[in-house]
Amino acid sequence: MKSASIHNTRGPRVAVVTSTYSRSQDDHQVPWMREMARRTVSSLQSLKVYAATFRGLGDHKIDGIEVHRFRYATAALETLTHDSGAPNKARSLGYKLLVIPYLLSGVFSIFRWCIKDKTEVLHVHWPFPHGFWALLPKWFLGVRVVAMCHGAELALARNNRIICKILSFLLRQADEVCVNSSHTAAEVKRLCGVESRVVPYGATVPEIPENTHAEIREVPLLLFCGRLVQRKGIDVLLRALPQVLAKQDVEVVITGEGDRKAEWEALSAELGLTGKVRFAGFVSNAELSELYRTCTMYVHPAIFDDKGDTEGLGVVLIEALANRKPVVASGVGGIVDVIIHEETGLLVPEKDEAALAAAIQRIIENPALAARLGEEGARHAARAFDWERCAKLTLEVYRGEVPEFSELPASSELAA
Repeated sequence: MKSASIHNTRGPRVAVVTSTYSRSQDDHQVPWMREMARRTVSSLQSLKVYAATFRGLGDHKIDGIEVHRFRYATAALETLTHDSGAPNKARSLGYKLLVIPYLLSGVFSIFRWCIKDKTEVLHVHWPFPHGFWALLPKWFLGVRVVAMCHGAELALARNNRIICKILSFLLRQADEVCVNSSHTAAEVKRLCGVESRVVPYGATVPEIPENTHAEIREVPLLLFCGRLVQRKGIDVLLRALPQVLAKQDVEVVITGEGDRKAEWEALSAELGLTGKVRFAGFVSNAELSELYRTCTMYVHPAIFDDKGDTEGLGVVLIEALANRKPVVASGVGGIVDVIIHEETGLLVPEKDEAALAAAIQRIIENPALAARLGEEGARHAARAFDWERCAKLTLEVYRGEVPEFSELPASSELAA
């Protein structure tokens, strides 16, 4: 089938399989997954979401799309997913004990839903361990399986030979393996020997209109958004701030929740940053859009955590670029697909507080550089992470079509 038929033929009956999905219309968990569903649903015969429950939450609709929730424990215990994420929570014994009922319930619930919904394609996010949920539908119903790797499963596989073998098996059972960045693709190939297609995501917060002038702030505002987990490297940013503050007064807003929040709040107080750093928790899309509009720059000091995990892509970076903000980030993982050093932002070595502080100071002291990075970053986001392009790639995968393109535009194309 030619890819030109994408707009003329309704695609198959698809189910998105995931651990985490928005729990209500106003919940913004994994917003990029939700936006992809919203962008592709009209081109498919049907699109549903199969996901774990949270505290007994039943089936419901988000953006008019049906979300089926499976139960795996009593309501009070059903907190393995959402917020700080299952991989981080599963480090404790109590959560580890929930993994087996979680997996078994998912296996049988998703198989039953596939029969009932006549599902033709399962789009499985985080194939370890969720690839197990696709085996019965594939083997007994002939369902086409698309496995989508984001990086967390690869971090587990790097440190455990058994997990690596299981992940390799699950990926080889898939009809198509997709990844969110070139970094993730390279890791899938290195660890599992499996080829994959890069299918990225776009920004999910409203963009600042092109003719809007950047706000001039007396005190520069640094922004970070994301889960407060180890791989985000917020402790590196906090330890770099005294070096910045020695030369320039700044304010920092850190949004999100996670298992490191209390630790980092304590570190902020210990470093004397009270009044300079605000931990804002989860914020709405409207609030986030306002933060992007008013911030001076976006800072993303990601690291490789103790398990070898890092950013698979970093959708928040795309959001910052789409809002024409200069970015300072670590040159790790899929970040390098988004931030091209000296073109769409500044990259620094991970865990290097001095380099991070110097890059932040450089942007503050050079408004012309900040403006250039913001404008070129917006152009790159519009070319490489445009939602129409991302949705087209996803629909091609669902239909099993040969892609017209599967890689990100090269940095040299930015000036085209």
